[in-house]
Amino acid sequence: MALALHPRTRTQMYTGHAHWDEIAAVKAALTIPVIGNGDIKTPEDVLRMQRETQCDAVMIARGSFGQPWIFRQARALLEGKEMPATPGVEERFSIALGHARMVQAYEPDPEGAAIEFRKHLGWYVKGLPNSADLRRRLHAVNSFDEVEGIFESYLRDAPSLAAAGAPAGGELESIEA
Repeated sequence: MALALHPRTRTQMYTGHAHWDEIAAVKAALTIPVIGNGDIKTPEDVLRMQRETQCDAVMIARGSFGQPWIFRQARALLEGKEMPATPGVEERFSIALGHARMVQAYEPDPEGAAIEFRKHLGWYVKGLPNSADLRRRLHAVNSFDEVEGIFESYLRDAPSLAAAGAPAGGELESIEA
């Protein structure tokens, strides 16, 4: 038995801050494991929550959207190891395409799968140079082939984007139907 606590009020919905002090109070009052949740956006947030609340585990939810590497990074920090680097652009795109392949294998309607996956694509490109235009293009796709083309086009422009601060290089794996 364990208790997971996301200390945000119903009226807050997704706004405001989770009240981590409530996690600490519940942890101090209970003998069962307590899992903290809320406002985990970075690997450092995982470590900070664990230290501030003494919770037994940390649940990462929306903070993992578009950055599934947060789990290995957080684990490294919790284990006192050096945090693995955040993937560069081409690796990020490769991870997104791998995610897309899983969706494609699961969803019988290829166009519906691509349309539903648009939101994930937006999360994967968050923070990249020229990401607003990239998101605009990705949010209009109707097939995973279009996604590959957009990613390849972005990487072709990588030298100018790298000058703007994004890591560049590499090739993408293709999505096969």
